[in-house]
Amino acid sequence: MAKRKKTTRIPGPKIWAIAAALLLAGWIFGGDDPQMRKNFFDMAERLLTEQPEPGEMIAGGARIIDGDTLDLNGERIRLYGIDAPESAQTCKTGAREWQCGAEATRALVQMIGTQQVTCEKTDTDRYGRSIATCKAGDVSINTWMVRNGWAVAYRQYGGEIYGANEDAARNDRAGIWASSFDMPWDWRKAH
Repeated sequence: MAKRKKTTRIPGPKIWAIAAALLLAGWIFGGDDPQMRKNFFDMAERLLTEQPEPGEMIAGGARIIDGDTLDLNGERIRLYGIDAPESAQTCKTGAREWQCGAEATRALVQMIGTQQVTCEKTDTDRYGRSIATCKAGDVSINTWMVRNGWAVAYRQYGGEIYGANEDAARNDRAGIWASSFDMPWDWRKAH
């Protein structure tokens, strides 16, 4: 079978108008939801750069590894843009230390329950894990973990889209934000 020659097309006025409408929609409808805003912006970018539709989808029953990693049909998935406390990590409330890494894992197990998980792969990390945004039913797992204080926005890896959810969790003193703790990336470096 002959390979199809890839041609570069400059977007016409209709494409630019649609892209502008998507950007505007992102600001209007995604004002309080950074994830929704990012989705609109991503659609506009794909339209203008002729990128393929969203990444490969994978769905099934999930086995939870830790607060930001799961196994889906034998494939290791790292949740995009978030970082949860490591399994052995502890947090401190007053003089009491508690297993916040284990609690983050338990929170994810409870959040998903027996629901079908659907993930959209965006990349592969240096350990060979798929990086993905995932949903349990209709709820974004990535957003839920950050908003409920069981993970932080991993800004150096695209997590700025979860910044508003992290701020809300911090203000509500939800999950790990009720404690003092090391950021997961700092804890990994020290241990």
